[in-house]
Amino acid sequence: MKRTVVLAPLALLFATSLHLVHAAGNVVSIPLQRSFNRNSNILVTRRIARTRKQQGKDMMQLAPDVDFDEGSHDVEPDFGQVRLTDATDTYYYGMISVGTPSQNFTVTFDTGSANMWIPGIRCTSKACLQHNRYDHELSSTYQPLNGQFAIQYGTGEVRGVTGQDTVKVGGITIKGQPFAESISEDEVFELPDTEFDGLFGLAFKSLSSGGLVPPMTKMIEEALVDEPVFAFALSEGHRSFGELLLGGYNKLHYKGELRWMRVTRAKYWQVSMEGIWYGDGKFNMLSLSKNRDVSKIPLDLITGNPTDATLPDSWRQEKADETAEKARKKARRKAKESDPDMDLEEKRKRLSADTSPKLKKLLPARPNASPDTSAIIDTGTSFLLGDPSSVQLISRIIGADFHTGDMSCAHLSELKSFWITLGGFKFEIAPEHYVYRDPVKKTCSSAWVPSYDSPFWVLGDSFLRAYYAVFDVKEKKVGLAPINRPLRHV
Repeated sequence: MKRTVVLAPLALLFATSLHLVHAAGNVVSIPLQRSFNRNSNILVTRRIARTRKQQGKDMMQLAPDVDFDEGSHDVEPDFGQVRLTDATDTYYYGMISVGTPSQNFTVTFDTGSANMWIPGIRCTSKACLQHNRYDHELSSTYQPLNGQFAIQYGTGEVRGVTGQDTVKVGGITIKGQPFAESISEDEVFELPDTEFDGLFGLAFKSLSSGGLVPPMTKMIEEALVDEPVFAFALSEGHRSFGELLLGGYNKLHYKGELRWMRVTRAKYWQVSMEGIWYGDGKFNMLSLSKNRDVSKIPLDLITGNPTDATLPDSWRQEKADETAEKARKKARRKAKESDPDMDLEEKRKRLSADTSPKLKKLLPARPNASPDTSAIIDTGTSFLLGDPSSVQLISRIIGADFHTGDMSCAHLSELKSFWITLGGFKFEIAPEHYVYRDPVKKTCSSAWVPSYDSPFWVLGDSFLRAYYAVFDVKEKKVGLAPINRPLRHV
């Protein structure tokens, strides 16, 4: 079985050479659209939101009764709620329009890219001829920017020219939006592998190719959205509907509280990643797989709960180091609770002379040190991409072929969840999310994919289907909470 991945353009600064092939599937294109609330009160809700904002009050969260109208599907302008079509659980896309009069295109909304591009009428590549093409001569609002555009993908590239025109997305009208119209596209974008026409980037402006202003940035700068945030609720199941919300987030779509993580580098939506554990195992696989032959690591030491007596000396020390790290984190929390305004250096100075060496060790030596590992939250990637050693170890644990991802569907009930720590919070990845089940071929494959060139892990749709994800552009942070299924509009 061929390993399939849909990846956003992790190009620009880090041009990846991952083995990437778009997943195939017969997908019915459903327009991305926003709808009236069944109680017809969305306009009122938004007016109240703006009034509260002018008064300096927080109105980021939507009213609990805001939802799609399942009957009419009417487009309600100036709201920002859009639908995403699920294509076999490997990518999601929806509709935008460009130009005056409007020309419609399906795009994938991608947090791993900052550019917007669509096929141009001059493009004669097979991929372009199979999709909708933009003709700027038919638009009265088009203006050329006369720039060249290119993004390199793992299996090919897109080349084009830049211009600006009116873009409409979810009822929001963006005038003079810069974008690229392709003049050549490689075969990765051909049917049946790729149903969507183009791409709508949602990463930070610093990642943008050619310095083009990303659509979300322009919406924020021109106050077209109520808040500088957007949120995703991805659906499960071919032809089901997910949701992208521009300018806010919807409390109907998640359970509990959002866990906020700071973006460590404002290019991608990149956060710190501290570890991966399997089931109730006590070993962090990120550290366990470093500088070791993972094919020789006894799996019962990872999947079970080994005693110190059964561990090699080096592993025993590693376990002790992890225990000490947990103690340091606990000490930091207690120190902050006792006096939130006192920094750690000051707390060290106030330690009495008879303080035990053990307590001193619990205080971090470098409180501002950056983590060695990070991950990006990427709606444009299908699966879970990480360093080959860790993925090889994970593949052994779940019984998957490391190179192809193939695995048996017969023993899925015996698999346990993985736990991944991001920004200090633990998030569960259950078997139904890290094992991809092809709905047509009735086969199974691992969603864990080795990445040989990326400097970070990439957590794609396999991870995001389990969580409601909120992206705060202004504060540079990401919030995750367990998704609340079934989604109200489905």
